[in-house]
Amino acid sequence: MKVLYALGAAAVALTSVATFSTSAKAETFIVSETRSNVIACYNRVYVPAKVLVNTKGIPVRGESQAWQITGEQWVKIRNPAVYIQTRKTLEQDHYTLVRC
Repeated sequence: MKVLYALGAAAVALTSVATFSTSAKAETFIVSETRSNVIACYNRVYVPAKVLVNTKGIPVRGESQAWQITGEQWVKIRNPAVYIQTRKTLEQDHYTLVRC
Protein backbone atom coordinates (compact mmCIF):
# COMPACT_ATOMS: atom_id res chain seq x y z
CA MET A 1 0.00 0.00 0.00
CA LYS A 2 2.78 2.41 0.85
CA VAL A 3 4.28 1.81 -2.59
CA LEU A 4 1.00 2.80 -4.28
CA TYR A 5 0.75 6.00 -2.23
CA ALA A 6 4.35 6.86 -3.09
CA LEU A 7 3.72 6.27 -6.80
CA GLY A 8 0.53 8.34 -6.71
CA ALA A 9 2.28 11.22 -4.95
CA ALA A 10 5.12 11.06 -7.44
CA ALA A 11 2.67 11.14 -10.35
CA VAL A 12 0.86 14.20 -8.92
CA ALA A 13 4.17 15.98 -8.36
CA LEU A 14 5.32 15.13 -11.88
CA THR A 15 2.15 16.46 -13.54
CA SER A 16 2.25 19.69 -11.51
CA VAL A 17 5.91 20.26 -12.48
CA ALA A 18 5.13 19.51 -16.11
CA THR A 19 2.23 21.97 -16.04
CA PHE A 20 4.32 24.76 -14.59
CA SER A 21 7.29 24.11 -16.85
CA THR A 22 5.28 24.19 -20.08
CA SER A 23 3.55 27.45 -19.20
CA ALA A 24 6.90 29.16 -18.66
CA LYS A 25 8.47 28.08 -21.96
CA ALA A 26 7.49 28.65 -25.56
CA GLU A 27 6.35 25.57 -27.40
CA THR A 28 7.38 24.45 -30.82
CA PHE A 29 5.32 21.95 -32.74
CA ILE A 30 4.92 20.58 -36.23
CA VAL A 31 1.70 20.95 -38.22
CA SER A 32 0.70 19.81 -41.69
CA GLU A 33 -0.28 22.58 -44.08
CA THR A 34 -0.85 22.97 -47.79
CA ARG A 35 1.51 25.51 -49.31
CA SER A 36 0.15 27.88 -51.92
CA ASN A 37 1.75 28.24 -55.34
CA VAL A 38 1.36 32.04 -55.12
CA ILE A 39 4.74 33.73 -54.91
CA ALA A 40 3.64 37.36 -55.19
CA CYS A 41 0.35 39.26 -55.28
CA TYR A 42 -0.32 42.36 -57.42
CA ASN A 43 -3.35 44.58 -58.03
CA ARG A 44 -3.83 46.07 -61.50
CA VAL A 45 -4.27 49.86 -61.41
CA TYR A 46 -5.22 51.97 -64.43
CA VAL A 47 -3.09 55.07 -65.04
CA PRO A 48 -4.71 57.59 -67.43
CA ALA A 49 -2.72 59.30 -70.17
CA LYS A 50 -0.88 62.54 -69.46
CA VAL A 51 -1.81 65.10 -72.09
CA LEU A 52 -0.35 68.59 -72.49
CA VAL A 53 -3.14 70.98 -73.49
CA ASN A 54 -2.15 74.33 -74.99
CA THR A 55 -5.11 76.74 -75.04
CA LYS A 56 -3.12 79.18 -77.21
CA GLY A 57 -2.05 76.58 -79.75
CA ILE A 58 -2.78 77.92 -83.24
CA PRO A 59 -3.71 81.61 -83.57
CA VAL A 60 -6.79 82.34 -85.67
CA ARG A 61 -7.32 86.03 -85.01
CA GLY A 62 -5.52 88.54 -82.81
CA GLU A 63 -7.06 90.84 -80.22
CA SER A 64 -8.88 93.83 -81.60
CA GLN A 65 -11.02 96.78 -80.57
CA ALA A 66 -14.19 98.02 -82.23
CA TRP A 67 -17.01 100.49 -81.84
CA GLN A 68 -20.49 99.24 -81.14
CA ILE A 69 -23.11 101.80 -82.15
CA THR A 70 -26.72 101.63 -81.00
CA GLY A 71 -28.73 104.70 -81.83
CA GLU A 72 -26.94 107.72 -80.30
CA GLN A 73 -24.70 105.59 -78.02
CA TRP A 74 -21.16 104.65 -79.05
CA VAL A 75 -19.36 101.97 -76.96
CA LYS A 76 -15.76 100.89 -77.53
CA ILE A 77 -15.46 97.12 -77.06
CA ARG A 78 -12.57 94.68 -76.97
CA ASN A 79 -12.55 91.44 -78.96
CA PRO A 80 -10.16 88.91 -77.39
CA ALA A 81 -7.82 86.81 -79.52
CA VAL A 82 -9.04 83.46 -80.88
CA TYR A 83 -6.91 80.30 -80.80
CA ILE A 84 -7.36 76.64 -81.73
CA GLN A 85 -6.53 74.41 -78.80
CA THR A 86 -3.76 71.83 -79.35
CA ARG A 87 -3.08 68.62 -77.42
CA LYS A 88 0.11 66.59 -77.14
CA THR A 89 0.23 63.19 -75.41
CA LEU A 90 3.20 63.05 -73.04
CA GLU A 91 2.52 59.56 -71.64
CA GLN A 92 0.13 56.93 -72.98
CA ASP A 93 -2.49 55.43 -70.69
CA HIS A 94 -1.46 52.09 -69.22
CA TYR A 95 -1.89 49.65 -66.35
CA THR A 96 0.61 49.28 -63.54
CA LEU A 97 0.94 46.43 -61.05
CA VAL A 98 0.95 47.43 -57.37
CA ARG A 99 1.91 44.92 -54.68
CA CYS A 100 -0.93 43.69 -52.44
